[in-house]
This record gives sequence, C-alpha cells and structure tokens, in this order.
Amino acid sequence: MRKKDSDKRRHILITAMKLFSSKNYNRTSMQEIADICGISKGSLYIYFKSKEDLLLTILQYYFQHIEDQITLIEEDACLSSTEKFTREIEIKLGHYIENQEFYRLQGQELSGLSDKSIYRYLHQQNIAQIKWLEQSLIKIYGDQIKPYAADGAFLLMGMIKQYMELIVAKKLPLNIETVVQFLMVQMDFIMKGQLNHHVEPLINEKLWSVYLEEAGEEKVHPLELIKEIKNQLKTLSISESQKKEAVQSLTIMEQELMSMKPRTAILKGMLRNLEPIHLLKEMRVKLADSLQMAESESKI
Repeated sequence: MRKKDSDKRRHILITAMKLFSSKNYNRTSMQEIADICGISKGSLYIYFKSKEDLLLTILQYYFQHIEDQITLIEEDACLSSTEKFTREIEIKLGHYIENQEFYRLQGQELSGLSDKSIYRYLHQQNIAQIKWLEQSLIKIYGDQIKPYAADGAFLLMGMIKQYMELIVAKKLPLNIETVVQFLMVQMDFIMKGQLNHHVEPLINEKLWSVYLEEAGEEKVHPLELIKEIKNQLKTLSISESQKKEAVQSLTIMEQELMSMKPRTAILKGMLRNLEPIHLLKEMRVKLADSLQMAESESKI
C-alpha cells in the first residue's frame, strides 16, 4: 500500500474510532465518517467494505500497536524476565491512559453485529491477557509457582483495574512507573507468601482448565439469538396471530436487554410466551441458556 493510501486509511481509522467512542457505534453512519474525513462515501467503501469491517480493523490496529511494542521488549536480551514484565505492564497501562476513546469503544454494548469475528476477536483478546499474566509470573518465579500462577494473574489484574480507575476516573496524580513498581512488590509478597505458607490455591489446575475451556467457547449474545428467531419466524408455517405475538414478545425482550438493568421477570415471561410454538423449541432453549435462565425440563 502506498504511503498516501496508508496515511488516509490510518486517518479514517482514528476518525471513526473517535466517532464510535463519542457518539456510539450504532448511532454513527458511514456517511458521517466520510464527511468528517473529507471523502465521499464511495471512497470510504474502497478502504473498508462495511462499518463492521471498519470496526474490526480499528480493534486490530490498536491491539497490534501494543503487541508491536511488547515484541520489542521481549526481544531485548539485556532484560530479565522481571524487567520485561514490568516494562510490558507499563506499556499496556500507558496505552490505556493515552487511548481512552478506544477503550470506551470496547465498553459499549456492540449488539446486532452480523460479523461474529468481532465478538470472537474481543473475546480472544481478553483471554490472551489473563493467560499472558499467568505465563509471565511462571517465567519470573519458575515452575514452582505454577499452582499459584492463575490466582496471581487474577489478583494482579484486579489490582491493575482498581489503580487505573483511580488514575483515569478519579484523576489522582499517580505515576504509571511508580504504580507498576508498587504492584510488582506486592506481587512478590503474594507469590512468595503462597509458596512459603503452602497456601491452597483457589484456581487449581482443574479449575484453570475448566475456565480456559469455557472461555474458549463461542458465546452468542441474546440479542443475536433474538434476531435469528425473528428471521426464523418468517419461514414457519404457523398462524399470523402466533407470529405477531411472538415478534411482540421478542421485541419486548430486546427493549428490556437494552436497558441498564434488565428485569428478569419480564425476560422469563416473554420466553414463556414462545413455548406454544414448538418449532422454536431449540432456539428458545439456546436463548434461555444465553440469558442464564435454564428452563426446567417440564417447561421445555
């Protein structure tokens, strides 16, 4: 790609990311992105085939930027495992502070996306993060720490989130390097303390395997399933009144799921309304599972 095209593509990515973050992804149109970038909508589609393609590329662009920096640290033979880990955490936290718009974008409810690779990509990034922490602790403390590495990873991630909230949300003047050094000292106490006192790990090898196995499963958002059920209804040989009532129930569920605190009673009630349509049984069970509302066998 020519430098001019590369620069233009990068400009589009950053502009779109800022718009998605400030306005919300679902409320931002490709036309608006094109207008602000000073190009035609047709030209925008030359660079990105769809808005979802643009979103996925934004995610890949920013995560790759972090990985490129991490790779440079990993390849530095002059640094110890502890020094590498410390610097890598500093890079990740610095990126979090400098790119708040990007992380706000990730915090949005990205529902209704037809490109499932976006959900999978974000899910993989979250799992990769906790596994990276676990493996880094093993590199630093050796194989003896393996039974406690998963607990250590969760503890460190929790501490990082709390201190980042103090820096970003509460605006406390805490220096990143100072925070990371403090956290490394605390982790040293924790990891060595578990070894010295023979503490029974909470996340043992079996639970860690279960966590990774479940984390690796592709989760389908309830709103996606509702969309699929609506499409399936169009093809079913049932009365129009049944279809209409089912669509109304699904629409109420959609509205409820989009609220800040979805009401369980409403969701369960709308699920029960779908029970008379036996041809929807399989999808209804999937939806109940997605909502973590396992129905009893008698109702299924």
